[in-house]
Amino acid sequence: MASSGFFKAVVDEDLEDGKLEIVGFVAINCKDFLRHSIVLTVPNGAVWPMELKMINGSVWLTKGWLEFANFYSLEQDCYIFLRVFIINDSCFRVHILNKIDHPFKSIQPEFSEEGYDAFSRAKRFKSDHPCLTVKIQPPYLIRDLRMNGHFVNQHICGVGDSRKVNLQIPNGKTWSAKCSVFLSSNKIHAKLYGGWTKFAAKNGLQVGDACVLELIKERPKMTFLGHIFFHK
Repeated sequence: MASSGFFKAVVDEDLEDGKLEIVGFVAINCKDFLRHSIVLTVPNGAVWPMELKMINGSVWLTKGWLEFANFYSLEQDCYIFLRVFIINDSCFRVHILNKIDHPFKSIQPEFSEEGYDAFSRAKRFKSDHPCLTVKIQPPYLIRDLRMNGHFVNQHICGVGDSRKVNLQIPNGKTWSAKCSVFLSSNKIHAKLYGGWTKFAAKNGLQVGDACVLELIKERPKMTFLGHIFFHK
């Protein structure tokens, strides 16, 4: 069984045109199922038959998509995450999230059950170096990674500052990124950006996975060793 996934914000055209574009590696995997029926399943077990079509060089969910969208009252700026499982037929498991203008408060509970296994394994990681454990949420795959502000303030840089860092994986491959610390509502926040999304994409991170960032080097450039725990 192969699996891959993607997420996107629903836009008005998806609802008006009655079709949803399948993107990235998922689209490549799904080309073998063109003109065949596939199914969308939601966490409660409900099954929605649909059809895949190639339109202007892109792969789309067509027949059945609009009925699904109307049933779940999807609207502009709702997030959906689809993970495809290719067995005998192509089966998508879909999560419907709240609007993207409330990403950090609304999204985490949606994935608490699915991400528990990966996150709990990541939390058991032991090291003599400072470590930060994060659970991958949808916004983290398209923009910056929100980090524990106090951790970054203590180990990386002060409030109002930013610093270049390396993101490394065990085989030695490295990506350059930046950390910054800032105040918002009198609270310390931090983010990792400018290379984080490339790191996430190249290492196949998906929603529900977890990552331990182990600070293994401070000079000449701060380096995080990334330990990835995939959701099973």
